[in-house]
Amino acid sequence: MRKLIRLISFFSAFVSALTLFRPRSGTLRVLLWIPKSLAEAITPFSSLLGAFGSVGGLVFKDVIAALGGFFGFMVSLRHVVRVTASHKEFDRVFGEGWEARISAIQRERMLKARWSPKLPVPPRVPWERDVTIGSNVDCGEPIWVDIWKPPDGVAPTGLGVIYLHGSGWHFCDKDLRTRRFFSHLAGQGHVMMDVAYTLAPNTRLRGMVSDVKQAIAWFKAHHDKYGIDPERIVLMGGSAGGHLAMLSAYTPNDPAFQPEDIKVDTSVRAVISLYGPADLTQQHDYLSSSFTRYPSRDTRMGSALLSLFERWGKKRRLVPAYGGFVEPHNILPNVIGGTPEENLEEFQFGSPLYHIGDHCPATLLFQGTHDFAGMHPDVCRFYQALQEAGVPAILVEFPNTEHAFDILSPSRSPSTQAAIYDVERFLYLVGQDS
Repeated sequence: MRKLIRLISFFSAFVSALTLFRPRSGTLRVLLWIPKSLAEAITPFSSLLGAFGSVGGLVFKDVIAALGGFFGFMVSLRHVVRVTASHKEFDRVFGEGWEARISAIQRERMLKARWSPKLPVPPRVPWERDVTIGSNVDCGEPIWVDIWKPPDGVAPTGLGVIYLHGSGWHFCDKDLRTRRFFSHLAGQGHVMMDVAYTLAPNTRLRGMVSDVKQAIAWFKAHHDKYGIDPERIVLMGGSAGGHLAMLSAYTPNDPAFQPEDIKVDTSVRAVISLYGPADLTQQHDYLSSSFTRYPSRDTRMGSALLSLFERWGKKRRLVPAYGGFVEPHNILPNVIGGTPEENLEEFQFGSPLYHIGDHCPATLLFQGTHDFAGMHPDVCRFYQALQEAGVPAILVEFPNTEHAFDILSPSRSPSTQAAIYDVERFLYLVGQDS
């Protein structure tokens, strides 16, 4: 029993220490990304294990177990408290008393707290898979979407939410561990569109944004079928998808991004970005300087590893059939068409930061402070620029939290639950009549 108590204490201490650790090496950050994310997600349980181990250590007079368990208990509990702490951002943007504006029926369908050990099971909602809404302007590839609709008995709110998955502009696909999230929001009456936008190298940035503009236009053109108010479209995305959501939201009807045959107004009501980069020049500089060690096809071992990764990724739709491994310093040049030294104007044109103005819709930003992609400082700077321009903007920072925190553990993670809590309230508030 004493060995078991010590093992429990050590596990809790290890998990807790992992949430605090932020290596300087970019390569090590990537290697620890998933372990850190999982550690963050289970902090409520590692805290309980730490308390058990600490008490057990005292009972068995094992000082090491008692101290290790106490450390795990305190650090994990501190993480949960900090990540799920309430904030005043909604008071600042929507005014004090905003909670009273949420109807009793809708409040009943929302999360009751910023974290709960047992989430309500989302309702079964109808959804349409692989609906074709257009084709990419560069390669002619069809644009596929999934559409999630409110279940029977739930009145549509009139809000249509277009979601853009994380991708690094090169990887992954729609339906990326988001089913529970979409079911939850559709259960509140919102219609969700999950877009499989075209990736590099088949298209570049303008072509990706063009896909998003087509999704907006298609949703508005089919508003009667889905019970959507065309004036109540919200863009949302994670990582590269968050970047595309912001860039599309901040450039309504811009001919540089919009196909000529789209005559519909492509402005939107609001935008939500989860850890999306706002300044592509700074993002490229970070990727180029922080990730200098990676497998290369120049060696037999590196070539074998990359081939294995690509085969594994293509089977799981993490790597498109036409894609493959991309070196960090080439990620954005592949998307933009050159480096910042060669094409600075296009890097700036593709950055939401350079499109800020009083025309920008309400914006909700989520950002982890331990994001391995290094965008936390830029998102904070972006948020300040939005405020200075008079844009209704909210920034929710999650301490010691990694990139894609909502994808790896979408139900138990304190940061994921806190983000859902804010998203559902933000959607309700921006969906009201102005």
